[in-house]
Amino acid sequence: MVKYENLINDLSTVESQITILKNQYADSVKRIKELDIALEKSKQDNTALYQKIAAMEEEINYLKSKAEQGIGLGAMDSDERESLKVRLQELVTRINYHLSAERQA
Repeated sequence: MVKYENLINDLSTVESQITILKNQYADSVKRIKELDIALEKSKQDNTALYQKIAAMEEEINYLKSKAEQGIGLGAMDSDERESLKVRLQELVTRINYHLSAERQA
């Protein structure tokens, strides 16, 4: 009779351990799915940021080429030049921010 009770107790212990492991597995699967979704979103965000950086670089290159050709700068007054400098500095700052964020990721 004692052996039977010990066997039942052992089986109950195993059953409770199996239930715990099953719950941990279900939690792990759920977390993996959440991480996969977050990873996919991060990849999409990363792609969008690269596209923004490329667009900003194109705009900077266009503005630089205009400046090198002297087109527009000679016709600009000091306020327009200052505005252009500020805009270029903002673009450079944004590019640096995105690049530094990319290195940290």
